[in-house]
Amino acid sequence: MCLMSCMIRGALLALAALVLAAAAPTWAGQLDSGVRGRVLYGPTCPVQRVGESCTRPYQATIVIRREPSNRVLTRTRSSLRGNFSVRLAPGRYLLVPQSGRPYPRSQPQTIAVHPHRYTFVTIRYDSGIR
Repeated sequence: MCLMSCMIRGALLALAALVLAAAAPTWAGQLDSGVRGRVLYGPTCPVQRVGESCTRPYQATIVIRREPSNRVLTRTRSSLRGNFSVRLAPGRYLLVPQSGRPYPRSQPQTIAVHPHRYTFVTIRYDSGIR
């Protein structure tokens, strides 16, 4: 009799563990939201012609701050192709591209990260060529 009730109790505990695991919040190592982006630098040519792009991918450091506390969470660096990706919990963030003096320069951007999604941004650096 104990054998049957012990087996049922074990099965119920295993089922409860599966239900709790499915309902558990996503932890930092398993985040499925964040920001992805591309960093561009331009203009890179003094005169732009039709069909010609005067921007290029740019490798840059971007500081990510939590809004509204303005606390620095992390820094990321875009690849040589200008791409970057950072896992972040849902919320509001300020992306602060690190700039040169006086060029290249860029402007901070506020973004919203939604649950189970990545927000895409383009960060543009001004080369100062006019």
